[in-house]
Amino acid sequence: MELSKNLIRKKIAILGAGVIGLSTAERLIEKYNDFNLAKFGPIDITIISEAFGVDTTSDGAGGLFRPDDRFIPGVDKQLVRKWATDSFKYFDNLLFSNEGGRAGVFQASGYQMFDDERIDPSYKDYVYQFRSLSQKELESFPRKFKYGYFSTTIAVDTRTYMQYLTSKLCLNGVKFLKKKLHTQQKFVSEHAEYEIIFNCLGFGSIEFCHDTKMVPIRGQMIRVKAPWIKHFYYTDDNCYIIPNINTICLGGTRQKGNSSLELCDKDKQDILNRCKELCPSLESASIEWEWVGLRPHREPIRVEKETIQPSANDEKNIIIIHNYGHGGNGISLSRGTCMHAVDLLLNSNSTYYIKSKL
Repeated sequence: MELSKNLIRKKIAILGAGVIGLSTAERLIEKYNDFNLAKFGPIDITIISEAFGVDTTSDGAGGLFRPDDRFIPGVDKQLVRKWATDSFKYFDNLLFSNEGGRAGVFQASGYQMFDDERIDPSYKDYVYQFRSLSQKELESFPRKFKYGYFSTTIAVDTRTYMQYLTSKLCLNGVKFLKKKLHTQQKFVSEHAEYEIIFNCLGFGSIEFCHDTKMVPIRGQMIRVKAPWIKHFYYTDDNCYIIPNINTICLGGTRQKGNSSLELCDKDKQDILNRCKELCPSLESASIEWEWVGLRPHREPIRVEKETIQPSANDEKNIIIIHNYGHGGNGISLSRGTCMHAVDLLLNSNSTYYIKSKL
């Protein structure tokens, strides 16, 4: 019961309705049920955000599971592995359950190719299959590459998955509130009813907690109809082709420091040209929709517990748990970091630890 006391008759606010916020709510409900706390009444969770569904950054993600610790700076490699393996296990269980189709989770195989030899990525140890490409395979593509590998991993159709999580949370009584959020101090003063707050605001944490370590990495992509494309393709010039359930995701851009949310015709044409060079049959594909968003990059990703006292005269402490800054690994690390964040709430002696003070 000591571990679960923070869930009993407490009002919980989750700030942000992207994949991190929704996954946090799902994990809280799981732990509430694990501790058999329904006898105390239902868990009281409200997700508060300015953006929901298709208006979130998560909606545009390609959804391919391939987190590599080399590109997650500032975080201990063992912790990245913990986050990644927890996430992979969750998605694998979901994939092979009777809810896998509704959740938009599936296996995907494909190629990553480069103009020079690369160190194998850290995710090779926990995806379903990983091998280097043969010379014959490398020579089979219209554009010639010197090195590459083939892997089978998990893919998530993020729009479908977000809808799945939202429906599941609604069935469990989670409330949703659309609201523009400003600073942490302002939120706490206006919403004294919440004793537990999860900050999953991503890029919004710049204003919310004055986090100057946050950096936008602008991404633009195109969704097309091309059902004949069955494999994913990645190259070292940020070109990617990722099959989802109803569309193919073509990308992309990684423009660090660019905060523009306007679609760029030059970027669009560059994406199309690179993807068609790699896979000429895309010439017949029809464009369904386009997207631009800002990956919320931070070094390191912040997963951290903070306890504050609203005022000198207020004896009640408020717990704030931060979970943001995943950059392009939001989907891949979502479950692992949310398990970590909820563990910080439930267990003061958590074996997780990351130093990420502002």
